[in-house]
Amino acid sequence: MKFTGFHPDPPPPLSPLARPELPGSAARPSAPAPARWRLRLLGGFALDDGSATLVQRLPSRAITLLLVRLALEPERDHGREELIDLLWPDVALDIGRNRLRQGLSALRSVLEPSGVLASSVLLADRRTVRLVPGAVSCDVDAFRHALGRGDRVVAAQLYRGDLLPGFFDEWVLQERQRLAALAEGLARVSPAPPAPPPAPAAEVAPAVTAQPRCRLPSYLTCMLGFEAAGAALAAAVKGHRLVVLRGPGGAGKTRLAVEVARSLAEDAGWQQEAGTGFDLVAFVPLAACETREALREAVLLALRQEGAGASAAVSSEDDLPAPLAQFLAGRRVLLLLDNFEQLVEVGRGDVARWLARLPSLHLLVTSRRALGLDGEVEQALPPLSLPAPDASLREHALNPAVALFVDRARASRADFHLGERNHGLVAAIVRELQGLPLAIELAAARVRSLSLADMLAMLQGAARQAPGRSLSLLSRSGPRAADDARHASMQRVVAWSWDHLQAPAQAMLAALSAFDGGATLQAAAAVQQVAPAMAAALLDELVAASVVHVSEGPDGGCRYHPFEPVREFVLMRVGDAETARLRAAHCRWVASWAAALGPSPSLAAFRDELPNLLAALAEAAGQGDAEVALRIVLDAAHALDDVNLPPSALPLLRRALDGADGALAAQVHAILAGQSLEAGEREMAAAHAERALALAASAGPERAPVLRSAARVLLRTRGVAADIAPLLDEALSLARRHGLLDVEARTLSLQAVLVAQRDLDWARSLELKRQALALWQEHGPPARVTEGLVNLALGLGGGPAMDEKLDLLQRAREAALAHGQTRLLAFVFSVQGYALADLRRWDEAAASYLACLRTAWDGGIWREWFYGLWNLPRTLAHGRRPEPATRLMGFADAFYATRFGVLGWSDLRERRRTRRLARVQLSRRREEALWREGSAMSMAEAMRLAALEAAGLAAPPVTR
Repeated sequence: MKFTGFHPDPPPPLSPLARPELPGSAARPSAPAPARWRLRLLGGFALDDGSATLVQRLPSRAITLLLVRLALEPERDHGREELIDLLWPDVALDIGRNRLRQGLSALRSVLEPSGVLASSVLLADRRTVRLVPGAVSCDVDAFRHALGRGDRVVAAQLYRGDLLPGFFDEWVLQERQRLAALAEGLARVSPAPPAPPPAPAAEVAPAVTAQPRCRLPSYLTCMLGFEAAGAALAAAVKGHRLVVLRGPGGAGKTRLAVEVARSLAEDAGWQQEAGTGFDLVAFVPLAACETREALREAVLLALRQEGAGASAAVSSEDDLPAPLAQFLAGRRVLLLLDNFEQLVEVGRGDVARWLARLPSLHLLVTSRRALGLDGEVEQALPPLSLPAPDASLREHALNPAVALFVDRARASRADFHLGERNHGLVAAIVRELQGLPLAIELAAARVRSLSLADMLAMLQGAARQAPGRSLSLLSRSGPRAADDARHASMQRVVAWSWDHLQAPAQAMLAALSAFDGGATLQAAAAVQQVAPAMAAALLDELVAASVVHVSEGPDGGCRYHPFEPVREFVLMRVGDAETARLRAAHCRWVASWAAALGPSPSLAAFRDELPNLLAALAEAAGQGDAEVALRIVLDAAHALDDVNLPPSALPLLRRALDGADGALAAQVHAILAGQSLEAGEREMAAAHAERALALAASAGPERAPVLRSAARVLLRTRGVAADIAPLLDEALSLARRHGLLDVEARTLSLQAVLVAQRDLDWARSLELKRQALALWQEHGPPARVTEGLVNLALGLGGGPAMDEKLDLLQRAREAALAHGQTRLLAFVFSVQGYALADLRRWDEAAASYLACLRTAWDGGIWREWFYGLWNLPRTLAHGRRPEPATRLMGFADAFYATRFGVLGWSDLRERRRTRRLARVQLSRRREEALWREGSAMSMAEAMRLAALEAAGLAAPPVTR
C-alpha cells in the first residue's frame, strides 16, 4: 500500500472553513427553506438556481472568490477587512473597501436580480458580510456532511475533482489540500458487506478477513504535515512485528500511530494479499499505568471488548491469561501500546515474551524512550517542517507548521486568517516552537486574547532571558485540559519526561540547556565536567528519552540540542544559582574554544558555534567582565573576516568597549568597524575606525592590523578623500618588520584598490595584487588565497585576459566552497556574472547573478547582495527586460547610499550605462518613474523581483 495521507473515522475533522456556529452570529433556522442557489466548486465552478439560470462565470475573478469564501463558511460573519486582505492583499485599505463595495454590488446583480428572487441572498452591514442562512447550497458543504454521516458512497460521488481548479490563491490551495486529503481515503474504500462475526475464542480465526475490526480513537481535528512520517511508519509496521514510534512529548506520536493503524486496517488491497493484513487492530492507552500488572490489565481490558478472556484475571506469574493467549493464537492482531515510556523498565520483558509466544502478534508502541529489545524497529518522529524566514505568503500557506497554527487558531477565533499582514509573524512563531505540534496548538489557541506580535515577543529568547515566560503561554484550560492533564501545558509535558530521567541525565540536560546553539560531545563534557565517554552515554540516554535531538555538524560529528520548551523548563527547574553556574562554565568553554581557533578556522564549524559565542558575549557583558568578551572577539578575528555577526551582537560589543583602552580595545574597535560596515552602519563603522587609530598608539605588531582594517573602512565610507595612503605605508612597514605576512598581503591588496581608484594606475594595481596573492599562496592562510584570486581577477580586463580571469574565478569559487567562505562565494558569483556579461553570454551571466543573490540572501551578506542587484540590471536590459532592470537599479542605488556610503567611479559608470540602455527601450519619463518605484521597494520585494527575472533569463543554474 502506498501511504498517501489520513482520513477520519466519523465524525469528520472540522475544517477551518467549517466551524460550529459562534456566539453572536445569526442563528440557523431550525427548518431552513430549500436553497435558492446551488453552487458547485469541486471539479469546476458552476452556479444555478434549479431552473433556467445557469452561471458558469461571474463578472470577475475577485467576485468569484468572494462568493466562494462566503459559501465555504456560510455560518459566520466575515469581517470586511478580512475579505479585503484575502482578495486584494496588496492594495491600501481604503481602495480595498471600495473594491469590496463594488464586488458586493456586482454579486447582488447576479444572485438577487429584480423580479426573480423575492428576498436577499447577501446580508451586509458596515463591519461584516455573510450569506442568508440556507440561501446557497454548496457541494463542499454536502461533501463534508456526507463524511460526517459516514456515507462514503455519497461523499465519493460529490467529490468530482479538486476545489476550484485554476485558482491558486493561498487560502484556496489550503482548503483544496484539506479536501483532497479527505478524498484520498475514499478512493481506497469501496462498499463491502459487513465483516463476518468474530470466531469463537477456542477456534483459530482465518489469517485475513474482509474488514478487520478496528478499535481506535477518533479525532475531530485534521492532521497536517505528517505524510512522509506516516508512510515510513506504515511501511515499518507492515514489515516488522515490533515498531516503536519515538518522539518528544507533544510531537503527535499517538495521533500519527492511530491514523497509520487505521489506514492499514482499511487498506483493502493490502488485506487481500496472501498472508497479510490484520484481523484486529486495538488501542491500549497506558498513560495511567506505572506497573507491570497495570500494563497487562490494560491490554486485557482492550481485548475484552472482543470477547477475549472475559472472565480471566491477571496474576503476577502469568504474562497473559490462558483464555487471552488462546484468543490471540493464530490471529494477526495489531496492538497499539500508547505512552509506554514510564513502563520501559518494568514492561519490556512482557513485551518480549508476548512476541515470542504469539508469532502473529504485531505491536506498534508510542514512547518517548526506546525499549531496547532485539528485533525492535525504532522510528523517530521529527517535528513539522519549518518555513524559511524569507518565504512568501504562498510558501507559508503551504507549510504544515503554519497550516496547523492557522487551523487551530480558527478554532479559537473564527475570523483568523493568514494574509500579507501576518504571515511573517505566524512563521516566526512556529519556528520559535520548533515545529512541535502540541506547542503550536497551545500557542494558536491564545490568538483569541493575544496579538501575534506579543506572542512572538514572549517566545523569543525566553529560555535565556526569562525561563518560564513562554511555558506560561503554552497551556490550556477547560475540559480538554482535565481530560488529559499531561497535555494541558508544555510544562507538564516536559515535567513528565524530566521526572523519568535519572539524576546524572538530568544534570547533563541542565548543562546542555546552557548552550544557545546546541553542543558537541566535547563541549557538553567540558561544561558538565565529566569524561567524554560518560558524556556520550548520558547524551545517548537523553536522545533515547526524546528530550534532545541531534543534528550533524560540518565535520560529520553530532550536535546535541534540547527542544526549546525542554530547555526553558530545565533552566526554570534548576533555579537561578545553578543556571548562573552553568552559564559561567559555558562562557569559560567558549573562551577556550575561541582561543584555539587559530588563523585557519573551519568557518562551517564557527557558524555552528556562533549562537554560543553570542551567548558568551552577553554573559560576560552582563557580569561586567568586558575583557573576557573582548578577548573572545579578538581570538575569533580570522573567522570574523568571513562571517558577519548578527546586528544584535554589535551593541553588546560596544558596551564591552565602553571605557576600554589599550591594544586589546584598539584591535576590537578595528574588528567592530568592519562588522559595522557589513551591517550597513556606515557612520558607526567610521567612528570605530577612528577610535581604533586613536587607541593603537604603540608601534608594536598589534598596530599593523589595526591600521590596515581602519584604512579599509575609511576608504569604503569616505572614498579616496580619506587619504589612507600614510596608514597603509605604516601598516606595510610594521608588517614586514614583525614578519606578519598575512597583514602584509592584505595591505598590499588594499593599496592596489587605492592605486586604481585614486591614480587610475591599472598596471601598478595589478602588480600589487599579484604580490599579495603570491604571499598568500606561499605562506597562507589558505582561506585568504581565495580573496587573492578574486582580487586578481578583478584587476584583469577583457580581451586576451578574459580566459585567465574566468579561470581565476573558477578556482576562487572552488576554494570558497571548500573553505565555507560564503561571503567571498557570493562575491565570486557576482564578478563571474559581470565577466560573462562582458562576453555577452547573458543567460550564463543571469545564472551567476542568481547564485550570488541567493547565497548572499541566505547568509545575510548585504554588501555582496548589493553587488548582485547592482550588476544584474545591465544583463536584464540587454535581455529586453528594461522595466525590472530600472526598478532594481533604482533600489540598489538607494540601498547602497543609505547603508554603505559612496559609490566608486566604476559603479557610477555602470549606473549611467544601464540607465541609457533602459531609456532606449523606454521613454525618459517612464524610466525615471520606474527608478523612483524601485527606490521605494523593500529588500524582500527587490529580492523577489531580482530572483524571478534572473531565473527567467538564466541558463541552467550555476552549482553552488
